[in-house]
Amino acid sequence: MCIRDRFDSSHARIRERVEAAEGLLLCTDFDGTLAPIETDPQAPEIVPENRRVLRALRDTAGVRVAVVSGRALADVRERVGIEGIAYAGNHGLELQRRDATAVHPIAAKHRGRIARIVEALKAALAGIEGAAVEDKSVTATVHYRKTPDERIRQVREAVETALERFGDGRVRRTGGKEIIELRPAVRWHKGMAVSLLAADHEGWLPIYIGDDTTDESAFRAVEDGLAIYVGSGETAAHYRVPTQEGVTACLSALAEWHADESTVREPTPIETQHT
Repeated sequence: MCIRDRFDSSHARIRERVEAAEGLLLCTDFDGTLAPIETDPQAPEIVPENRRVLRALRDTAGVRVAVVSGRALADVRERVGIEGIAYAGNHGLELQRRDATAVHPIAAKHRGRIARIVEALKAALAGIEGAAVEDKSVTATVHYRKTPDERIRQVREAVETALERFGDGRVRRTGGKEIIELRPAVRWHKGMAVSLLAADHEGWLPIYIGDDTTDESAFRAVEDGLAIYVGSGETAAHYRVPTQEGVTACLSALAEWHADESTVREPTPIETQHT
């Protein structure tokens, strides 16, 4: 009963803010949000209905859509497959907006260092089942979702060794859902990319939807807007969608509320985040 009460209260507040907004800046993560998490990192595909709703939002007056991902910019852009929206790849180190693409200069400078770390890790992880390293040019990701639990420590040790040999203090590691991210040691994250996008649309309501620890900086960046977390666990987000399957209903509700204030709609599965 308490959960239902929180849901109703959140539903009303969200709708009121969306309907009152001058415009919407809707930013969303890809893996675990627009697409389900897959064991194979190359397998995720955007849910067709999510693509349809994002296209409808793109074509709606007073709405700007952006997809913000840890994937390389070219990769996420191809997987989403929608023209006319903004994209941020590599946690914002690559940013396509206003018909221009920019790469963080420090990240670009360290491409060679990332490449050497990737080559070292490919050799070190070759004999470990399920472990793989993904070269994303300005960053890299070590995947171990399919690795047996007893071998994960070896994966982490291999990462530390490669960083000590080739990182020269210029590359740092961060965590994620059964991944290790390797990035240039520069103060940059998804939240900063979202802030840049928000600056292009001053006065609009910023919204961010994501599911991972790497999305927490983006949630904080839209503190005055709407931060929606997909899943369970601790988060800085204001609201939550319990599962990735619920993202479509969430996106659809946001689109409907912005486009037509007079229609009565069914509630969507958004719960208030525990405080």
